[in-house]
Amino acid sequence: MTVSYRPLALAALIGLAGCASVRPQAAFSDVQETLAGRTDVRTVWRTGSEEDARADRSADSLLAAPLTADAAVQVALLNNRRLQAVYEDVGVAQADLVQAGLLANPLVGAGIRFPLESSEAPDLRFSVATSFLSVFNLSLRRAVARSAYEAARLRVAATVLRYEADTRATFYRAQADAARLGLQRTVVENTQASYQASLLLREAGNVPAADLLAEQALFEQARLDLVSAEAQTAESRERLARLMGVFGPQAAFTLAGSIPPATAADPVVLTSAGAAMPDLEAQAVEASLMLAAARQDIETLGRRLGLTNLTALVPDFEAGAELERRDGRFELGPDVTVALPLFDQGQGRLGRGLADLRRAQARYYALGVEVRSTARVLARRLAAAQATAVQYQTVVLPLRAELTQQTLLQYNAMQTGVFGLLNAQQMEVVANRRYLDRLADYWRTRTDVALLLAGGMPDVGAGALSMSEDGAMDPMTGAE
Repeated sequence: MTVSYRPLALAALIGLAGCASVRPQAAFSDVQETLAGRTDVRTVWRTGSEEDARADRSADSLLAAPLTADAAVQVALLNNRRLQAVYEDVGVAQADLVQAGLLANPLVGAGIRFPLESSEAPDLRFSVATSFLSVFNLSLRRAVARSAYEAARLRVAATVLRYEADTRATFYRAQADAARLGLQRTVVENTQASYQASLLLREAGNVPAADLLAEQALFEQARLDLVSAEAQTAESRERLARLMGVFGPQAAFTLAGSIPPATAADPVVLTSAGAAMPDLEAQAVEASLMLAAARQDIETLGRRLGLTNLTALVPDFEAGAELERRDGRFELGPDVTVALPLFDQGQGRLGRGLADLRRAQARYYALGVEVRSTARVLARRLAAAQATAVQYQTVVLPLRAELTQQTLLQYNAMQTGVFGLLNAQQMEVVANRRYLDRLADYWRTRTDVALLLAGGMPDVGAGALSMSEDGAMDPMTGAE
């Protein structure tokens, strides 16, 4: 009968391995611990437990009331099934970690040989063999799996932060689009009034046909713009609904309040120098979960390379003993099986391991460059968005409102006509519409900065601040 060397140690290892089990909730607790201090939003991993029902009730309660940005984020983290699918990544990594700590199952063999030319008792053979290398490299295999698990945990946490930021920014965009829709309805009312006034004046013979046609063209264009604004508002709500993972009656949510104004005293905004926020670049590098995950990748591949080196020349080594009864006598002796590295000496595995390691190192370096560049881009972008939004709030909009008021006084005093008044009102609406776009830019960028400082990685894209369909129109003059 084949028995392993050091039977007591082997029995202890087998006992420990048998106690290993996959505990998904423990893995998710590690993710929650990583998120602690980076976000205050509650996260739930839906695994078919009672916690799922509590999460559903919480989401329904939040959706029943007018929705705030914080409530929308909470619904998304409770309800979005794509995010739930991402949570399984850490479950897979934990399962791999448990598997790496298990010994190879022993191979049990038995045989019987009957004599063909005599009536003697048959010969019996019994063996139990196990892979010696599976015991020898157990700790190294666990170290490799542990590094991979840590990388998965960090990436899942970074994904949670990204979902939070995307939901918050999309909520602000939906608020801005809803407000722009209201303004566009005002534009339609103003241009309709102007067109109807032109009709009356044309019937009285006081305006030429060209002026009437111009007013009609403005009215018709405003109606077309209203259709576009309605579609844009509906799409913004749908994007928010997708991120929150809602459909059917749940998608009939209402948005609370209006998009918040920017403030010149915002502590997140950089100094007037405009080059970079104080220490933003260094803070982003220190906080980055993606950089930490990339470092874990390098550690994982380095340890895996060590494991490959260990098994390159001796890929399989089984040791044990064999018990055999022959001629009525029992014989016991050792049994060893070794794969001879005549052809496969691990060249390919070693070469691939080195290439994977170099690739991971290059990606880590590139990611560090991208994090630093993102910090600088967001610093400048936030400075521009904040300055623009505050300028609209403190100068442009009050000036437009005052201009409309003064034009109304002139109209009441018969110093200007109805078209002058309607034009002033139209330009005030245009300024408000552009302001809402700039304010949405401000909150999108501010959310990206918060994501970066929490350890996430925003997608800054290739462009700068968004432009509305008004193009480059000057809100002060109305000129292109």
